Amino acid sequence: MNELWPVLLAFASRLVGERADAEDVAQETLIKIAARIADYDRSRDGLTWAYAIAAYEIRTWRRKRYRRRELPSSEGVEHVAAPTPTASVEEDYMEEQLRQVLAEALGTLSASDREALGITERTTISGEISDAAMRKRRQRAVSKLRSLWSQLYG
Repeated sequence: MNELWPVLLAFASRLVGERADAEDVAQETLIKIAARIADYDRSRDGLTWAYAIAAYEIRTWRRKRYRRRELPSSEGVEHVAAPTPTASVEEDYMEEQLRQVLAEALGTLSASDREALGITERTTISGEISDAAMRKRRQRAVSKLRSLWSQLYG
């Protein structure tokens, strides 16, 4: 673990950015490695196995941050995560195509539907709409998006 710490910290620092966040990710990686050490196949490279776990932890960290809206994102759809070391060129291309298609589909929704989905800034005063009404607006917007998606892409 002492030998893995600087390697994992450097890897996480390159992909996460802030030192404190990189330390958290590297620490979570070491915890996962310790918990799964019995599953490790000794015929394979240990460093590659550790990097794979670290890459998974970095993706998990990014998803959590993005869900909490801590990562900057223009329109909520155009967020492009840094490519992971395990992603292939084809996977990256398919992800980009999916982002473009989703952005196009979201662009056909009305401004109030995009607002209800949290894609654009909320323009109404929070006291004007009750929580129940906002949930209903969100439900209707999701239904419209699903219907539109199935019309366009099956």
